[in-house]
Amino acid sequence: MITENRNIEAKDVKRLLLRVYRRYQSGIITEAQAYKESYLLNSLLKAIELTDMEERLKIIELNLKENE
Repeated sequence: MITENRNIEAKDVKRLLLRVYRRYQSGIITEAQAYKESYLLNSLLKAIELTDMEERLKIIELNLKENE
């Protein structure tokens, strides 16, 4: 479960997306609600991915500067 003591990771979003899918498939939520939740979760996932890439790029740039 996601707690306030750590950052949300891509695997957390994956789990939440699967939960939305299961709730939709079982009729607990409507298609409109599933779409809204999925949209928000996918936006969050994209932000996580971009942040991870930025951090990796910074590390690569630092390593390149050190090797000059």
